[in-house]
Amino acid sequence: MSKFYVKYLTLFIGLGAYNTFLPVYLENTLGFSSSQVGMVVSIPSIIGIIFVPIWGLISDLMKKQKSILWINILMSLLFTGLYIITDSFIPILVVATFLEMFRNSILPLTDSITTSYCRENNKNYGGIRVIGSMSFAISSFLCGQLIKMTNSNLMFFYVFMVSMIGCLIITPTLDATSKIEHKEKLNLKEDLPKLFKNRAYILILICGVCVASLTEAMMAYQGIHLMSLGAGPELVGLLTVFMVIPELFFMVKSKGLLEKYGMVKMISFASCALLIRWIVYALTSNPLVFMLATSMHGIAISIIIICAFDFIGKVVDKKLYTTSMTVYTFTIGVSYSLMKLLYGAMIDLFGINSIFIFSIGVSLFSFVVLRWIMNLDVVNDKNAEVV
Repeated sequence: MSKFYVKYLTLFIGLGAYNTFLPVYLENTLGFSSSQVGMVVSIPSIIGIIFVPIWGLISDLMKKQKSILWINILMSLLFTGLYIITDSFIPILVVATFLEMFRNSILPLTDSITTSYCRENNKNYGGIRVIGSMSFAISSFLCGQLIKMTNSNLMFFYVFMVSMIGCLIITPTLDATSKIEHKEKLNLKEDLPKLFKNRAYILILICGVCVASLTEAMMAYQGIHLMSLGAGPELVGLLTVFMVIPELFFMVKSKGLLEKYGMVKMISFASCALLIRWIVYALTSNPLVFMLATSMHGIAISIIIICAFDFIGKVVDKKLYTTSMTVYTFTIGVSYSLMKLLYGAMIDLFGINSIFIFSIGVSLFSFVVLRWIMNLDVVNDKNAEVV
């Protein structure tokens, strides 16, 4: 069990640095426009995320999840080194595309191994994931301080590379459950179409887009907007701390809250939190108020992760579990990459407030999706079987 804690600690140190400071690096250091930043953080992600379900299928077919994960980590490390020595738009777009083909799959493959282990051994996945959330926040904050102290805008790349080296070491030691190693063989022709005919699964995908994709897409621009309000790079790192602090509580407590209140009420609460966030973003010009509103991120992300993973485990066939998890990640990833691309164009054309207004509309639509989910038999019948 402790190996999973170490894995999430190590992995999220790198993700916290990379995800927080890449957009700032592209705009402030390389001088890219908002549209160019949007293209670099979205187009490679879209292409890379296409490979997420492919890696999931390969894992299900070969039953070699740890080996596939290790390969993705190694290739991410190699392409990050190439990213550091590249500084013009087209070459960066190419390098970023190859990097994202592997980097995007690291977390979903790790989550698949971890959630399978937790389900078989009755462990709390949220208790493990919270370690990742803590290291994400701490890494973002400390990386901002390191950039300021060293005056090196490449520092976040170095932190990410050290993180990947740590992941290479710890991944082979992770405990694989018997269900992962000996589960029933997947028949692509017969089993895969069942996943996309599963109404409950499709609806949770849509709900994830309305909640998770929105808040993930906003991460590409909130640091830039915060700096436009007068903040420095050290506050961009602190912004992530505000964003993650509520996540620490809800990650640990979400399993109990989910059992007590049910999935629909929990995701409704997450959607309300996001509405508050977007409204405050649209109305304030105060950096501190903006940072406080960012705390809604942690509430929404922690709830949707726990609820969606739990729901998927109940409504899909066990032999499709890794595939269903990676398809979920693929769907979220493609949608927030498209949103990032759209957001960049909207900012250039209409200003930053346009993306906050758009987010309000999508958050409101999430309540419509939840209404559909409420009518499903699997929600109303606690003893319902896999559909």
